Amino acid sequence: MVLAYFFLWVIATAQQPQPLAANVVGVVKGTVVGPSGKPVEDAVVHESCNDGRPGRPLGGRLFRTSTTTDVQGNFVLDQVIPCEKVLIGAYKYSDFYEDVMDPVTFNRPKNLKIPEVEVKAGQTITGVRIKLAPKVGKIHLDVRDANSKELVHGVFIQWCRKGFAPKYCANGSAPSVYERLISLGVGISIKVEADDGQYEKWEFRDAKTGSPFFRAKSGKTDTITVYLRKKK
Repeated sequence: MVLAYFFLWVIATAQQPQPLAANVVGVVKGTVVGPSGKPVEDAVVHESCNDGRPGRPLGGRLFRTSTTTDVQGNFVLDQVIPCEKVLIGAYKYSDFYEDVMDPVTFNRPKNLKIPEVEVKAGQTITGVRIKLAPKVGKIHLDVRDANSKELVHGVFIQWCRKGFAPKYCANGSAPSVYERLISLGVGISIKVEADDGQYEKWEFRDAKTGSPFFRAKSGKTDTITVYLRKKK
């Protein structure tokens, strides 16, 4: 039994990624601040190499290492593989936005600036400053029967972001009471239908402007009651 545990430990240890030697990687140090310029603690910072090679997802980007900021908003990425165009991104889920490095991510703020540096082996780059976009807003959906006003259990929701070609959508089954973070400056179309197929499909349209796109307000939660009507 002891021998068996020993072999399992050897296998587990062998599968764990080992840090690269300091002379073959670079180091990137910097600070993450909020819209007001104050340091942001516990923000996720990660880097990718934008080498532009065809056939690689996301325009040639190769995702690699990540870390988090300390109480002063400082971060250290100490295993950065040399690359001419290393993109340094940051986000803080639930406060600002979900992700930043994916160029077609659902919640990436509009016109977001991502620092880009050249990293060489054995080199330390300092002074990288990442400024987060304003805090996200939230949409709260309450899906009910148009006649009984009771919750419709089991719905399918489709969220599509405006301005991307091809269209970028996130969809799937969801509870009748559902919330989602949405970054500022991002137009989102929303469609809701019941899983049982007995109701007509509902599509969001702003009551004042007639726009089919929802736009969040910083730090605010917009509650929308969705009334599904039974098919005739």
